[in-house]
Amino acid sequence: MELKSLMSGIAIVIDDKLENTFMNGKDEDGNGDKIIEIVERIEQEWCLPFFKSNEMPSERIWDNLLQAASFILLDWQLWPTGASHLEKAGIAENVRFLERAKRYFVPVFIFTNESVDDVEGELPETIYQRESPEKNFIFIRQKIDLMVGDFFNFDAIEDWIRQNASVYILKTWEQAFHAAKKELFGSMYAKSPDWPKVLWKAYKDDEADPGSSLMNLINDNLRGRMQTDAFETEIFADPPLDVPAKDIQALIGEASFRPKDSLPRNEIGCGDMFKLTRGRFLLNLRPDCDCVPRDGKSDAVELYCVEGKNIRDAELAKIYQQGHFPERIWESIAFCIYERRSIRFDFRKLRVERFSDLRGLRVGRLLHPYVTRMQQRYALYLQRQGLPRIPEAAVPLLPQERRHP
Repeated sequence: MELKSLMSGIAIVIDDKLENTFMNGKDEDGNGDKIIEIVERIEQEWCLPFFKSNEMPSERIWDNLLQAASFILLDWQLWPTGASHLEKAGIAENVRFLERAKRYFVPVFIFTNESVDDVEGELPETIYQRESPEKNFIFIRQKIDLMVGDFFNFDAIEDWIRQNASVYILKTWEQAFHAAKKELFGSMYAKSPDWPKVLWKAYKDDEADPGSSLMNLINDNLRGRMQTDAFETEIFADPPLDVPAKDIQALIGEASFRPKDSLPRNEIGCGDMFKLTRGRFLLNLRPDCDCVPRDGKSDAVELYCVEGKNIRDAELAKIYQQGHFPERIWESIAFCIYERRSIRFDFRKLRVERFSDLRGLRVGRLLHPYVTRMQQRYALYLQRQGLPRIPEAAVPLLPQERRHP
């Protein structure tokens, strides 16, 4: 793993020692703070531009900064030494900034002259797990500990990233994404600078939702162009220890189900799930193209829904077989998709419902490939052909078996 290639882009450094009343960030003896050496080293060796600030930036620009940031170098004590009246407010502002950074999952390196224990003690558990530093998006070190002689040592950061699979995956995925984005938009622009307008008109002529259709086209093409072998397998050599079952269930749900809050209000799609009463659900299996409101009125769209019911944990444990749940021809099981609930959908119970009657009941959408498999199983059920019963007398029997009288 080459650290400087993973940490490409624009970095942010926030440290009150970058600029002060002395010349060029140096004290009276002409000695600069270690952060100046760290930033200079990264700029020179990584060719990485920095947004530099000697105080916490205005909260108004946090979102724009974090959206563009590759990583953040943050000094903890941004208030003057001895200014105890500013310390409480300064810590609170740092915590708010880190909470915002967590939303964007931007790696934060807190390089400080303070005690690491003191900084860790001021961070709430919602953003920093003191007992499991490798699980955090925050890396804390004293500035002096990062120096080996006159050189900045990157080994500690690289080791942390290797241990923190989430950060490694994020930075590696960003590399693959940016490469695919550059290739896709460059290629489309070369064909026609007006390609978005051309496709937008085509979708409108087809009476499909142009915004949703264009977004899906871009996403599908990005997926097809992204490098899929970019991850280093040795990063995942050590399996995670003692991951609770509820955490694994939550991960499965996050990968297979999209909650209603992230769905456009008037967008209807295959996989939309509606909660009727406690433990009872409807799942729309009508294809996306038939869910488009051709006249612009989504309430009139009819959905083809199958009924589903919760499956108790005891039954799941009873029927589980080597990584899957056996299903009868008329059913399909979706595991831990909604609030860690597993639901058995019954193809025999098909209902046609108007979206207007179900709009307020939608809880989310089952995603591909899970809903695609559900559609395929339903199609198999719908087109099945029964065969005549095979006479028992025609079946070769083992010696120990007996025929029914």
